[in-house]
Amino acid sequence: MLTSPPVRTPRPPRAPRPQRERPIRAEAALLLPLSSLAPRAPALLAALTVAIALACAVPGRPERILPEITGVIAHDGATAEVAGRGRLTLVVIHSRTPSVHDRREVPLAADDRFRFDPLLLDVAGHEFGHHYRIYLHLSQGGADRVIWRAQLSRLEDATPIRLDCDLDREIALGEPCRVVDPLGQPWLLDEGKRHFGRLCADCHGKDARGGRMSQARSGSAGSSAETTAIRAPDLTRLASRHGGRFDRDAVVAWIEGRSLAEGHARGGMPVWGERLSSEFERYAEGEELIGATLDRIVAYLESLQRSDD
Repeated sequence: MLTSPPVRTPRPPRAPRPQRERPIRAEAALLLPLSSLAPRAPALLAALTVAIALACAVPGRPERILPEITGVIAHDGATAEVAGRGRLTLVVIHSRTPSVHDRREVPLAADDRFRFDPLLLDVAGHEFGHHYRIYLHLSQGGADRVIWRAQLSRLEDATPIRLDCDLDREIALGEPCRVVDPLGQPWLLDEGKRHFGRLCADCHGKDARGGRMSQARSGSAGSSAETTAIRAPDLTRLASRHGGRFDRDAVVAWIEGRSLAEGHARGGMPVWGERLSSEFERYAEGEELIGATLDRIVAYLESLQRSDD
């Protein structure tokens, strides 16, 4: 007996699913507002130009750039005629621009002392950099010489700076003018730390307590030499190894190296006087930059000294 197939009841059509909004990619999200701003780009650029011009025209507020600077110039022999006849010029240059912000002169007194008052400048809103390079010039007899330089920030509350200047000091062993109390000048120690990290930390360690092993040669020139490994010494105990006294001139002479025996170069430590001469040869005052660099490093090392306890 034949049976008919069952009749299937058709299902009602499904309601369409609501489409979920796909998240817009970050790139597309950035392009949408930019594309809408494109027609107005000339107007926006003009408005930005006007805003920058207004910011530059806004009068600045007084900021202390330099503390009081005092000093005395020592001399003898050939430099004796300097007394009372020279002039000192302090030049302040903005590090970023670089533009001269201030220039002031004072005569050198009969007792070879000088003094510059604290310097206040109207710092405008367009000056984004806070660092200033300071140059102290001595002019006498038609000659001009930079006897001290520094880099300061107008955000620092620097104490008065006292300088001890010796025109007969070997320029390779330091600047003619040195800060009397280097440990009381944070800006000076910061400069020294920066130079130490660039030139010395690779061997002596970031904390100056001795670092990696280096190769040293023993034996005279022309003879068979033996190579041994030595460790860079701990520079934080220089004073303790010399009776508690930190001799700045001796430390500078050792780092500079050209005044030491030939064996210094074979002891694993570079002769920094020669290396810095090569590095600074593009400057007219390269030798003076060597002295300035070494003075900062020595001040930083003095701040790191510790006893044997």
